[in-house]
Amino acid sequence: MPSSAAPLTLEALKELVTQRFDGLPVRLQAAARHLVDHPNAAAVDTIKSLSGAAGLQPSVLMRLAKTLGYSGFSEMQSVFRDALLSQTQSYGERMRTRGRRATAPQASGDMLRLLCEGSIESLQGLRDAIDAQSLRDAIEILAGARSIHVLGLRRAWPIATYLVYLLSRSRRVVRLLGGMAGMLPDEVQALQPGDVLVAISFHPFHADTVAAVERAHAQGVSVVALTDGALSPFARHARTVLEVRDAEIAGFRTVAASMALCHGLAVGLVMKEESGAARGKRHRS
Repeated sequence: MPSSAAPLTLEALKELVTQRFDGLPVRLQAAARHLVDHPNAAAVDTIKSLSGAAGLQPSVLMRLAKTLGYSGFSEMQSVFRDALLSQTQSYGERMRTRGRRATAPQASGDMLRLLCEGSIESLQGLRDAIDAQSLRDAIEILAGARSIHVLGLRRAWPIATYLVYLLSRSRRVVRLLGGMAGMLPDEVQALQPGDVLVAISFHPFHADTVAAVERAHAQGVSVVALTDGALSPFARHARTVLEVRDAEIAGFRTVAASMALCHGLAVGLVMKEESGAARGKRHRS
């Protein structure tokens, strides 16, 4: 059993890591992120294997365990093991496992089949793992926004542009940031309290997106994060975090689950607006 001061469940451990993450040394941050992102491996792999996969020394994992209140790594690992025994394999771990198993296809038809299978699995995982409260919170934040600004660079760019298109069906003012080279800092500087920034980025996280979120947060702008982990470097500045993981097949990442999440977010906002308008009409009559 873990020490009395240490978290007894994986959820409590994740919460503690999130609370203390900013104050941890860089190597302990890397260790914590690796364990949280790979809970099944953390439950069964040796400390040597885990540290090697994270690019760290085993002593770093031992220091992390003691920093979090455990007597040693084995005691902390028991929390991951208990979680694995009581639950089915997590959505995020399934996505990472699929990515590790996938090999480069020999024909274009095979590649398409693998991408379709990965997209289907990621969509099923999103359906099963989405945090409904976080989605409701995100919709509430968008509904109260003076204007909505969406940012996603590189792989996140098509997701961001699609979200802007979907949100344009609402009654909100919606803008896409980062479309003009070199203008992103000025665009972020123009944001004001009452605006909402929807930031989209995935591992290894675009540095410009992280910097934009930090700047917007410092200016009092509400941030909604769409990312693949609660420990992403900009999630800590968000009022709510929407987690989504798309499959990676032979080095190519699908976007089906991310697009579906954007669709759900935008449709939820429109439904909320229509419901509010209907209530207002009944009240006036």
